Amino acid sequence: MKKHKKKEKSTFWKDFKAFISRGNVVDLAVAVVVGAAFTAIVNSVVNDIIKPLIALLVGGDFSELVIVLREATVGADGEVLVEAITLNYGNLIMAILTFLIDAFVIFTVLRIVRRAQKKMREAAEELREKLKQREAEEEKAAEAAEGAAAQEETPAAVPAVQEEAPGAQPVPAAPTVEELLAEIRDLLKEGRAHPDGGDKK
Repeated sequence: MKKHKKKEKSTFWKDFKAFISRGNVVDLAVAVVVGAAFTAIVNSVVNDIIKPLIALLVGGDFSELVIVLREATVGADGEVLVEAITLNYGNLIMAILTFLIDAFVIFTVLRIVRRAQKKMREAAEELREKLKQREAEEEKAAEAAEGAAAQEETPAAVPAVQEEAPGAQPVPAAPTVEELLAEIRDLLKEGRAHPDGGDKK
């Protein structure tokens, strides 16, 4: 049982390490950090630039734009006994403005990135096509060079074999088997007619 538990722990830690080391997790962490920083920038733009300009035009702060559903109940000493119920549509407007700014900026960045990726993809395809055309041209040139070399070597080799050198004597034809047998027969007959040592005795 203990060995089985150890194996499960080791597998769990291995899976955990593999999960952490995945590229998607790292990309997600980077995206979260960058998104948080980007949100702070957008909020600063809305609260510090856009909101004061709109408040200047409207004549008040957006947080003051409310619809009172029930007024607050105030005691004799000025203490609020029951808080008022309001519809804070000014805050809703600011949230909508923040969302629109976020969406506009993200859309602009994504559009720029997509155009850059499209241009890079088109440039890579053009370069790949040029490389293919160059390879095809080199192969055709190599084949043409090999064909020309083969045509130059073949006519020069054939006449060298067929043509005879001037002043050379013709090579006699080789004797046939019948002629060789006839010569052997004649030699045997001559040997029988004139045996070695017969005349000496």
